[in-house]
Amino acid sequence: MTTGMGCSSSVVLEESVPHPTTPVVDTDGEGAFPPSLVPNHPESIVEAYRRLDEEICVLESTTPGPRLMTAEAWIELLKSAKSPGSNQSGVESQPPPPSPPPPPLPNEILPNGSIPNGVPGGVPKRPPAPDINSATESARKEMVKIILKLDIVSNQFKAAQQEEFIARLSRTAMDQEADHFREEMIVHSRKRALTLRTAFERLKRLYLEQDRLLGSVYNGAYGTVNEQKLDAELDSARDVRDRLGGAVEQWRIAGGLLRAAAKALNQVVDYWELIKPSKNAEETITLALDARSTCHGALMALEAAQAALPSVEIPYITIRQQSAVRHALIYLLTDMVNPARYQHTRDVFGVFSANVTKAVHWLHECYNETLKQDFDSADQAATLLAKHLREERLRYIVSKVPNRSYIRPAIG
Repeated sequence: MTTGMGCSSSVVLEESVPHPTTPVVDTDGEGAFPPSLVPNHPESIVEAYRRLDEEICVLESTTPGPRLMTAEAWIELLKSAKSPGSNQSGVESQPPPPSPPPPPLPNEILPNGSIPNGVPGGVPKRPPAPDINSATESARKEMVKIILKLDIVSNQFKAAQQEEFIARLSRTAMDQEADHFREEMIVHSRKRALTLRTAFERLKRLYLEQDRLLGSVYNGAYGTVNEQKLDAELDSARDVRDRLGGAVEQWRIAGGLLRAAAKALNQVVDYWELIKPSKNAEETITLALDARSTCHGALMALEAAQAALPSVEIPYITIRQQSAVRHALIYLLTDMVNPARYQHTRDVFGVFSANVTKAVHWLHECYNETLKQDFDSADQAATLLAKHLREERLRYIVSKVPNRSYIRPAIG
């Protein structure tokens, strides 16, 4: 089950990460598993079964099916969060968040490892011009012109006079950005789902080929009582691993979004520091708009991370603090002119950035100490049972058809 959000402006990009013995998280290469081990020379039924089962075992460990379910559920969640009938240039309304993708672990415990670093990890920042829709870019240019014309950058009195007018413009611009950011998250998540679907389809083809091979040897019956027992135990172990794999994907999504928010907020602090020494009015406005858009993206990534793990209370970040940051963004263009307000906004950004960074560390530690350990244990148990079942079947196949050649069926 699963995905990761991604929008070049407010979102996350895939990052590769070293994983433990068991591949918990894939990266851009997910789905690009080792090429088929089919040899160029003719192989026996025994060799073919071993090859197929080993390939299946590796692919199963990445739980592409449950992750795909989570990824598709996440896309639906993102789509339902968009304003009804809105387009890229429309104003969004905030509907109540729908139910989350997959349910958390039954025992509320998290398995093992480090939080999937394969989680989307990017920097929520204003996307470059080619990636942003023309309406948003035009609105940005128009905003620069209006502020220049109002001459508020170096005039506190004029800034105070125009405060509410500029605040209304900011709200409208942020509404336009919101749907654009969400759309980018959806696009990124669809790419993730496509990668998972490719891996899942490959696994299904391997299952089908293996079933046909076994059918030609067993004629629909188990060879031994021990084989039947191992097969039942393996099914149960796979089910446990799959459920945990879906939960891991949820944490992957949340972890990536949190990291994206943290990186973006570091940028916001840098942008805000550059405003003060800036002498050119247009440059000052541009820096302020960059700070606002980047911080807005971070807020959206953060909200999405919380939606991805609805049953987990992420510490260090409060609704009140998020509201304070959003308020600062709305009044940012006039507050930057007033030294006292400029300093206050700087403090708001700095504290928020530090808290989100703490939340990232907490999430990784929590994942490593709980969910990752559970998942690795479940995967090791399933892998060991799969190995025992493989050995049991190989003994039977060798006794029944030791030298029969394998003719690979055509599977679409």
